[in-house]
Amino acid sequence: MKKYCVIQLGDVTELLLTKRLMLSLLRGEAEVHLVVQPEQSQVAAFLYPEATLHVVAERHGNGAMVVDSLEAEAISFSAVYNLHGSVKNMELSALFPREVLHGYWKHMGREFCSQWCTCLSRVQGRQRFLNVMDVWAHLADSPIPSHMVNPIAMRKGGGVGVVLRDRNGRALPVNVLAGCINAVCTASRETDVVLFGEVEDEALVAELLPLLKEKIAAKTVTRCFDTSFEDDAAIISTLDMLVTPESDLMHVAAHVGTPVNAFFHSSAWCMANGPYGLGHRVWQADTVCAPCIPVENCSEEFACMHVFGNEQLQRFLSGKIDEKYPEGVTGYVSMLDEVGVTYMPVFGTEGHASERLALRGMASEFVGITGISKTVPQGINNFYAEQDWLLQHCTAPVEEDDAY
Repeated sequence: MKKYCVIQLGDVTELLLTKRLMLSLLRGEAEVHLVVQPEQSQVAAFLYPEATLHVVAERHGNGAMVVDSLEAEAISFSAVYNLHGSVKNMELSALFPREVLHGYWKHMGREFCSQWCTCLSRVQGRQRFLNVMDVWAHLADSPIPSHMVNPIAMRKGGGVGVVLRDRNGRALPVNVLAGCINAVCTASRETDVVLFGEVEDEALVAELLPLLKEKIAAKTVTRCFDTSFEDDAAIISTLDMLVTPESDLMHVAAHVGTPVNAFFHSSAWCMANGPYGLGHRVWQADTVCAPCIPVENCSEEFACMHVFGNEQLQRFLSGKIDEKYPEGVTGYVSMLDEVGVTYMPVFGTEGHASERLALRGMASEFVGITGISKTVPQGINNFYAEQDWLLQHCTAPVEEDDAY
């Protein structure tokens, strides 16, 4: 039996985005070990019960890291997938023989990463074309087909869920959020609404409820208190739809097959971070400044958030389709191809579409899905550099925050 190890020291979203890689490795009765941070151990155990879980800790005294029972097994793994280039990840990579490492590692004082990661790190901003789930999955030799990752999203009959904040703690302006909820509920003919938030969001809810239509506000349930991941996942699995920014719960909805209606703004970019699987919709802020690095004092006065309050867009959300589509937003539906998940524009226009399509073609060739093209694809210089033809493994070129 083959043994694999995945080192995922990220947050809940990144644990969920490791799913395609984990499912691929768990095929064929392989033994898969998963290394996580202490705060993610319960979520990891819930998501991947078949895996052997290891939790990172720090030794008292010298501060060096220790992972329970992992060091004794380090030499027995067929492959190790280290998914980040952080200091902790690089230190852990030293436990394993160099020849079994994929992703990121440190050897003789130098930092390295797989050529796949090097090539993808060159594609930035709006040109980014590959979902993080697929980036990590294709580190494996033979990832499972994209349609086998998450179930097709279907209405479950339990009403509409609304996530109040994104994974960075940002909420849409309350009047914009209320307008989106009213419009989506009108289109779906739903009045049952569940709000997902934290204890500190009670003030936001107090502002929001008076702005909702009376019949919606009367049937709105608020979950702004400490709940378990399992409880939230169970409720989301009963909903007709989850209205959300880019959030942990958005990926939970995709995980359980509940349709996502996502509003992406600021740093959120659906091509890289969108919900995985069929049956999801993303409304992507398409202002000139997006996607960006989030800042507290935005020089554009958070135009990417306010664009969702456009009256014409909210008419679209409520099902009243006009001939002219509102500017500043592109509406996408999720699609699957041989590389992974992608998003097709159905409302508005999309920039860089032809270049992203060419880049997906290059990625397909790189991982061996399709044959090598005889023509020079558009955007090839954003994917390959001259040294890639000479070196099998490349030194890590970027900081972790800038890489896939």
